[in-house]
Amino acid sequence: MKRLGTTVALATFAVGGCNSATSTSIARIPETEAAAAADATQRAWISMNPLTIESVYARDIVGFDPTQPELSATWDNWAKLQAGFAGMQLDAIKVDDRKIQVLDDKDFVVSGTGVMTSSQGKTKTVSLRFTDVYHKQDNGKFLIVNEHVSLVPKES
Repeated sequence: MKRLGTTVALATFAVGGCNSATSTSIARIPETEAAAAADATQRAWISMNPLTIESVYARDIVGFDPTQPELSATWDNWAKLQAGFAGMQLDAIKVDDRKIQVLDDKDFVVSGTGVMTSSQGKTKTVSLRFTDVYHKQDNGKFLIVNEHVSLVPKES
C-alpha cells in the first residue's frame, strides 16, 4: 500500500507540476548508501559461502537465475540456487557499467553487466547481466527482493 501512495504522489507531481507553495519533497536514499549496499552484494557474491550469499536477499525474494528457466519464488528454491552458485567457486567480479536508480526512501534498483572469474572452480569465466531491486527492511538493512540474472548472449 505504501508503494501505491508513492506512485500516486509521483503521478500527482508529474501532472500538477512543481508549485513550491504546495509541493513536498519526496525523501530519497542517498546514492552513497545505495552504492554501499550494492558493493556489499558484490562482495557476498564472490564469497563462495552460501550463507553469505543468501544474506543479501530478502526471504520473500523472487527472481530469475540463469541456471533455471522458471521463476524462483520460494526461499527453499532460492537457497538451493545460491548453494549451486557458491559451488562454482567464483571469487572475483568486475562490473564496469553498474547503474543505480534510487526510487524513493526505501527502494532502489541496480543494473549492470559483469564478468565473474574463478581461480579454483571448473568454470573460469561467467559473463552476466543483472538487475536487482533492493528494499529497506524494518531493521534498516537493504535486501534484494527481486533479481534477474542472465548470461550475456554471444555476439553473432
